[in-house]
Amino acid sequence: MQRIRPLLLALLLAGLVAAGCSSDGGDADVAEPEVTVPSPDPDDGEDSAGDDDPAVEDDPAVDDDPVELTASARGVTEDVIKVGIVTIDFERLAAIGVDQNRGDTAATYAAPIQAINDRGGILGRQLEIIEESYLPTDGAEIDAMCTRLTEDSEVFIVVGVIRLDDVLCYTELHETAVISINQMTQERLERALAPYVTVQGRTDQRSAESVAAMVDAGAFEGETVGVIGFVDADEELYLDTVAALRDAGIEPVEGLVASTGGDVQANRSAAGVVFEKFRTEGVTVTVHASPTAGGLEIAGGLGYESDWIQAPFIAPGVLAAAGVDPAYVDGMLSIASTSVGTLDQPALADDPAVAECVATIEERSDEVIDFAIEPEVDNAVTALNACGIATILELALTAAGPDLTNESLATALAGIGDFTIAGYPSASLGPDDFAAAGAGQLVSFSAADGAWVVVG
Repeated sequence: MQRIRPLLLALLLAGLVAAGCSSDGGDADVAEPEVTVPSPDPDDGEDSAGDDDPAVEDDPAVDDDPVELTASARGVTEDVIKVGIVTIDFERLAAIGVDQNRGDTAATYAAPIQAINDRGGILGRQLEIIEESYLPTDGAEIDAMCTRLTEDSEVFIVVGVIRLDDVLCYTELHETAVISINQMTQERLERALAPYVTVQGRTDQRSAESVAAMVDAGAFEGETVGVIGFVDADEELYLDTVAALRDAGIEPVEGLVASTGGDVQANRSAAGVVFEKFRTEGVTVTVHASPTAGGLEIAGGLGYESDWIQAPFIAPGVLAAAGVDPAYVDGMLSIASTSVGTLDQPALADDPAVAECVATIEERSDEVIDFAIEPEVDNAVTALNACGIATILELALTAAGPDLTNESLATALAGIGDFTIAGYPSASLGPDDFAAAGAGQLVSFSAADGAWVVVG
């Protein structure tokens, strides 16, 4: 299977947190779907209606047989539903030079799912968790993990951080349902042979929303627009951004940096050629269409002058880790789906749904969720994503009913409608809506504050 995977560790750095710009728990604010499980009336032999009672015999709504939970699908028995949790191994990443302190991400994702079991599970079934972590630079390891979960552990559904085309191993090759964080595209949806949803928006839709917001803000008016992106980071994002600009009537100067096979210096040189092209063609506004901060760091080092738009949103810590001078990107615009990474971030913890999410995780793990602008452990967005996944999981599995299959799960997801995800302004799922979180808000980077500031 053809996969798109990053080759450069420098480009990988922020791409791993695109899931937090990415990266779903708000259970207290979510109305659990009502599911009626019929059961027989108690019969004490004295006052209850007997077999001769026509009211009982003729009423089709009365079912004397209790619902029987069965092994209705792979990974589903009368007692359990097997759920695979997939997370990135940040300790091993640190060992090879990509150091991000995200805490125990596996424990963070498991905690709100364990909370579902504490509430009684799903219609009498408990969720059996199988945890896997992986190094995102190792394609063979990623394939082996998919095989272990689907063929050896035989999970019904996989949740967590699944990057780019890696999702097809589950949804297409093994017909296994997935709830991931982001990086959904139309092609991945069309190729999925099992239910597939994400917490955050689709990559192509988010690009269009970002461009539309910048047009509304007048960021492109009277400007010459350039777009830079990197094949090794996320070529799809770059192409979607270019397409969105053209749809908005803007013909950008293109600057896609081809794969350099992991050669960091060659990557810098190739990016330098793009920036020189932008200078020559008079670019005044540059869209950085990459989930990494590498292009911004290179541009600053070369003295390239431009107003900047960051698509997609990346956290302040990613900019700092890449060595981007805050003064260089002062006033840079972006779209943030949550308040994480903005000056509003500490206040976000006071939101009742977020507070419930944090309590759920901290009560069931050793993690302490930190909503400071410069946290010691950067785990706030991981917590929100973990809770969002658990919210969708509980809503969908419950609505699917006792006869749980891929088909009943798909029907359930299509009927969820509007609901609440901790930390996100809005969320919905429906027949043509497979990405839960709604559009974000316009933000501008403040060098003085070292954070994003909501505009307007």
